[in-house]
Amino acid sequence: MSHRVRKIAGTLAAIAFVLVLIPVSSILVTSWYSRWEASRLLAAARTIRPGISTEAETRQTLSQFERYVSHGHEEISFHSRYSINARDSYDVPNYPDWVSHVAPHLPDWINEHIWFLPYTSFSVSPWFKNGQLIVLEFREMQPRRDGIHPYAAIVRVFSTSTEMDVPELPGDFTGFHVSHIQEVQVDENGKHIGSAWMSRQYISLDERASPEQFARSFNFNLSCLTSLLGCDDARKILADTE
Repeated sequence: MSHRVRKIAGTLAAIAFVLVLIPVSSILVTSWYSRWEASRLLAAARTIRPGISTEAETRQTLSQFERYVSHGHEEISFHSRYSINARDSYDVPNYPDWVSHVAPHLPDWINEHIWFLPYTSFSVSPWFKNGQLIVLEFREMQPRRDGIHPYAAIVRVFSTSTEMDVPELPGDFTGFHVSHIQEVQVDENGKHIGSAWMSRQYISLDERASPEQFARSFNFNLSCLTSLLGCDDARKILADTE
């Protein structure tokens, strides 16, 4: 191989390396930054209390995360009435925006590799009614590669002063409630294969919950945002809830 050919081959190899290195580095750096931002969002949101905090106070506390917010309204029914509640979402994903914009235009074989880090997001969603914070929802979610429903941990904080305004409380709610959705693989005969996994965890609580229940309800594993292996069980996202 001539010196000129080797030089061209080396140049092309270097270009290919850079073209791969830049997007991979961008995704990894974004995931670690998102993990840090999610921890800050979690800490800030935990200082807010439904039934006590106003909409203005809530927005002020979360104003430093305004770039992550999407505003919306949701029509919900309760006690034979209809109400329009503002339901915002401060959503921190572990992928840079450019991936979702570029991915649809790439060949399938590239798309299979560009999502090498399991997509994960952490969000805080305040629900408002008449200028009052009535629900504060925390959610960490990671889609399954081979399934429809994602692994997710969802924590909703209510207040006894506003619980009549929300329709999603468990029927036997007394201040703290944990609900699981567990799944298991079965063979053609319906026999369980391996151990069951938990796909979703739902936690509801208000000021009647004990300090210990409050503490472990917010033990989100934010390392899921940077884990290459992923968190393939809701208990890996939010553990020790009971």
